[in-house]
Amino acid sequence: MPSQRIPQLDSLASDISLMGYIPSGGEMLVLAASNNWFGLLSSVKLLPGDSDELNSILAGTTGKRGYFGSASWTPGGDVVLVTAPQPECLPYNLEPSVAAGSEAVFYLDGFELLSDPQTAVGTPELEVLEIYPDSTGRFAFSTLSKGVYWVEVMQQTASGPSIALLFPVIAGGTAADVFRGTIEIPVSEADSPHKILHELNDIRRSREIPILEPSKTLDSLASTRAGNLAFSGSFSHFGLNTISLPEILPEGISVYGENIGRGRGYQEAWSMILISPFHLQTCMSETYTHAGISGAVDSSEYKWQLVLVQIFASGVDE
Repeated sequence: MPSQRIPQLDSLASDISLMGYIPSGGEMLVLAASNNWFGLLSSVKLLPGDSDELNSILAGTTGKRGYFGSASWTPGGDVVLVTAPQPECLPYNLEPSVAAGSEAVFYLDGFELLSDPQTAVGTPELEVLEIYPDSTGRFAFSTLSKGVYWVEVMQQTASGPSIALLFPVIAGGTAADVFRGTIEIPVSEADSPHKILHELNDIRRSREIPILEPSKTLDSLASTRAGNLAFSGSFSHFGLNTISLPEILPEGISVYGENIGRGRGYQEAWSMILISPFHLQTCMSETYTHAGISGAVDSSEYKWQLVLVQIFASGVDE
């Protein structure tokens, strides 16, 4: 089945055109949810109206399954194209905005078909709460304060943990409040691995969690992993076409974790990790004592995305 055009992504593309820029990181997910699209996004591109890529999608000749939407970009004859993969699961009976202090309630269509799924919520205070369905499949969590709550569904696959779903629920406001800045979402100012570690340790310090020591050994491993993932175009923690972290860890390190993020630079890639509850959980773990961070550019399928790799470990001997 070729890609299917859906009104939610047409509406999202139209909003982007009206704004006059392509939002980054969490802002894009907030805008998508305000248009009733809670699934993952593959790409958001600005293309000439007569581009081969756009024509092949409209004609259904790409051979790829999924969804898309488009809108005219003014001025000029360009087009905003939004694409999304075919969702493995999607929420329903969900309101993108709820009253602060109330309960957010939803169901997940396809959740039972995922492989060993887990669901968590990241709060505006950067706390992570795991949530579970009741006997009817109903998920619920309390919004104790005003802000954006990030709901994530993760499953275990042969290539490691994989995000099946990540979407926001706004308590006490709307998407317009996020874009006005009256409701804040995590946005990084870091433009280097060193500054990312500095921001991470500031968060850990504010939560009274011991800070992470920098590690040249882990930096080197993160650089190897980032380069390998960028070259292969992969998101996988484990895979046939990538060198996995356990294969390159020095002897003596048995406690470790890894985050992989992507974005249009260090700021967006790190911001996406901060809004992901399971990635944030790794960042805030008291199990680890050292961290290594590096990035590499994937210039193939993902069109100049930065691949950010964070490696955490205990028992590191420098």
